[in-house]
Amino acid sequence: MAQRNSWQSLRATVWGWRFWALPGMAMVGLVVAARLVGSLQGLELFALDSLMRLRPAEPRDDRIVLVGIDAADIQKIGYPVPEAAIVDLLKTVQTYKPTVIGLNILWNNSVKSNNQNLFVTLGRTQNAIAVEKLLPTPDQILPPIGFPPEQVGFSDIVSDVDGRLRRILLGTSNPINARDYKLSLIIRLTEAYLRSRDQKLGLQNGIRDKFAMRFGTTELPRLSSNSGGYVGVDAGGPQLLMNFRRGLHPFRRITLRQLKTGQVQPEWLRDRIVIVGITDPQFRPPLSIRAIPSSNNIPGTIDGIEMQAHSVSQIISAVLDHRPLLQTWADGWEYGWIVLWGAIGIALGQRTQFLRRNLLVVGCVNLGLFTGSYLMLAIGNVWIPLIPVLFVLNLNVLFPAIYDYVYEQERALKSRLQERQRTIEQTFNIIHNGPLQTLATLLRRLRDDNLPQPQLLSILENLNREIRNIGEHLRQESLAQEDSLYLRTGLKLDLQSPLHELFYEVYSSTLERPEFSSLGSLKVAWFFEPIEQPTLTSDQKRNLCRFLEEAIGNIAKHAEGATHLNITGTHQRGWYMLQIKDNGMGLHTTHEGEGSKQARRLAAQLKGHFKRSAAAPQGTLCELSWPLTQSWFQKLGIHINFHPRSLVKK
Repeated sequence: MAQRNSWQSLRATVWGWRFWALPGMAMVGLVVAARLVGSLQGLELFALDSLMRLRPAEPRDDRIVLVGIDAADIQKIGYPVPEAAIVDLLKTVQTYKPTVIGLNILWNNSVKSNNQNLFVTLGRTQNAIAVEKLLPTPDQILPPIGFPPEQVGFSDIVSDVDGRLRRILLGTSNPINARDYKLSLIIRLTEAYLRSRDQKLGLQNGIRDKFAMRFGTTELPRLSSNSGGYVGVDAGGPQLLMNFRRGLHPFRRITLRQLKTGQVQPEWLRDRIVIVGITDPQFRPPLSIRAIPSSNNIPGTIDGIEMQAHSVSQIISAVLDHRPLLQTWADGWEYGWIVLWGAIGIALGQRTQFLRRNLLVVGCVNLGLFTGSYLMLAIGNVWIPLIPVLFVLNLNVLFPAIYDYVYEQERALKSRLQERQRTIEQTFNIIHNGPLQTLATLLRRLRDDNLPQPQLLSILENLNREIRNIGEHLRQESLAQEDSLYLRTGLKLDLQSPLHELFYEVYSSTLERPEFSSLGSLKVAWFFEPIEQPTLTSDQKRNLCRFLEEAIGNIAKHAEGATHLNITGTHQRGWYMLQIKDNGMGLHTTHEGEGSKQARRLAAQLKGHFKRSAAAPQGTLCELSWPLTQSWFQKLGIHINFHPRSLVKK
């Protein structure tokens, strides 16, 4: 027995898992499909920015200094910036002996000079690097004359679909000449600085990825088109995820005015990377950023030279300080992680199918996932999927609870409606089998004009009593918690009794009603065969008894001239057939009354049949039949014949 119970419990568990696992895995599949087509890319990038902003602040990187030409400087020297002013600025910076100078000013932002040799002498200084613009091809901007190719880097940036900056382009082929490979200003500045520290730290091809860039043993992880939350991004040329330096003031900043007026300490610039550029937003629109707080007056932006500084800083910090670069998992690991949490969500949802408890579980697990993703980014510098995991987890944990909650609400509503309908039907049966039956008998006898006044008064008093007792009748059945039935005569029946015994009590009680006294010498024969059907509910038993009471009551109302009445309940080929047959004048109309409609509804509930038809040679047959549930000994072919009492009543 214990083994059987264990097997049944296992089967129920497996079936429950099938019920929840199939829709759960379907949800996982939908989330994975949504991620594959890029529908979650915006949310994942938003989550990355949010986690980046939460990281603690870092010390300022004093190896990089920004020299900005701001609005006040532009007002003084004019715009476009004269080339002579730029040359004078660079010569002044050179006096502080920096390691390398990055001139992040495109030549369309300057006033051309007639002196073609203006930058020749400056270009011969190997620590000065100028910029050019490569993309798009029709809008290319060449570097100033005098700088050799190895002292030129492009300043092109790549933005995401939302216009924000999260990745940098390190190198690309010249769109005009594919054989001419170009490096970014970031790589030029990084290589110059690292070579000054150690000649072995020059730029090389990667070892794990031969198309990646490497400085010493530090290989820059190349962004692919589907890295992290990206889907189908243009990854042409080696690109690197931005690992911004945290803090409100990550780099030292000075202005052109401070440099010219000597408000600069020599050690600020000596042996440093100096990046020079225009910071006036009116002439150089700032770059949209969300991963770090703004360091200027426009929220959500940084200027171009600070973006270059963050890019250079993350590489030299990785090489010299072992500060990790931002990386992602391989696609297989990411989708395995998503499916794993989908399975965890299915398990949690199957074990806790209560909405409030599930909300608590989801809240705790979500907090843990968010914290884990944050620690992976802040400590391990790994961007792992968060949004898809939250989707598959929350959907699979909350779906069973919400489904159960909605199902319970719907079931409660259906139960209330069924209770209301049952009350209506019960009330109708009481009225139909009581006052309406009495009223019908009264009308018939009045039409026949054979009703003495004393009998009329007696019938009216009985009718008055029956009407007044309807409320008490319903209250008594309600208090009996649906296990009792009160007949019109006041007899209380226990619905837990066998059905054939209930039929006998209904039959006996109904024939004792006053209206049957007027039928004279009516002979009644009855026989009720026992019913082996434990699946009948109390409501179904009640309705069957009401049907029998109403059918017998109709004899006094409609069976004119009846002398014989047969009431039987028998087994016939797996069905139980309840018949009430008289030999009266028969049916006078084909109109179907409320009693017949109620009987048809009862037959539908029992998956049986009902009919009221003329009997041969005369009279009326009322028949209700329904299929029986066979007991185990009947299935084995063992038949027990039991005949209860039969009675002929005069």
